[in-house]
Amino acid sequence: MNEDSKDEHVKTVYAHFGLTQYLAQVLEHGLANALMYAELLPRRAEKPVPRKQWEAEFDGFMSQQFEQTLGRLIRGLGKATSVPTDLEGLLTDALKKRNFLAHHFFRERAESFMSSNGRDKMIEELEHAQKLFETADERLTEVAKPLRERYGITDEKLKPSEHEYLSKFENDL
Repeated sequence: MNEDSKDEHVKTVYAHFGLTQYLAQVLEHGLANALMYAELLPRRAEKPVPRKQWEAEFDGFMSQQFEQTLGRLIRGLGKATSVPTDLEGLLTDALKKRNFLAHHFFRERAESFMSSNGRDKMIEELEHAQKLFETADERLTEVAKPLRERYGITDEKLKPSEHEYLSKFENDL
């Protein structure tokens, strides 16, 4: 393998690692949203407050969730609502994988990183982790959907807000 292709291969490992960590963070955000549907909205449903107060309470709640570890978010969801067994298993696997990636992956794969074959195996491992995080997030979204719809937050109501938000950016994704 020539030096340029080796450099590209190393960059590919790093790119896959970055994507994997990004997908873990997407899952974390999904858990924060699900907690908002399962915990904050029910608490506020029967006690409306002025918009400014609601916005401050919402922002505070979400900030608090974003300070939590993935494990605490998962446990919080289990306390706030019933979590189907399959989702519980996916979240447990995602937590273990995320913690391994964040704390051990490159150290434990240091020798693998030194060879093309080893880097290929690392990329494959990262692709499996990406799929795990995506699957867990998709299942979480399915489980959270009825929670949000209970409060009138339907797909139809979300689409215009999503479109308005994305229109603010030069979006090339």
